[in-house]
Amino acid sequence: MRKILIATHGTLARGAKNTIELLVGKIADITCISAYVDKEGEDITKSIEKFFKSIKSEDEVVVFTDIIGGSVNQKIVSYASQSNALVVSGFNLPVILTVILENGVISKERLNEIIAESREQLKLVEIDVNENNNDEDFLE
Repeated sequence: MRKILIATHGTLARGAKNTIELLVGKIADITCISAYVDKEGEDITKSIEKFFKSIKSEDEVVVFTDIIGGSVNQKIVSYASQSNALVVSGFNLPVILTVILENGVISKERLNEIIAESREQLKLVEIDVNENNNDEDFLE
């Protein structure tokens, strides 16, 4: 079974899960850890430990964190190094969606391909302020 963990500072993890489920439904085993939002300064170690203890040897595990080198990422990496988990830091929605919808095994090589593909989707949208942009034109 593929297990997904999204662990972030604040409620970004919950928001990502909510958006994913809005787009594709509840088709994946997604766990969220929202660090430092409940009880001032609460240690997230117990939540991380609980997630990693739930992993079976046959499980495929991909973990997403928000900031490489951040406190959440550091704690995740210390547990992930003792398992078969792959950790992605600095995630975006297309990466998580692709991992969830991927039919094949998510190898390290495939995950690097997915990350590269998602980078291509990160673009600055150029808006021509001189162009007549109105809702009627958009809908035609």
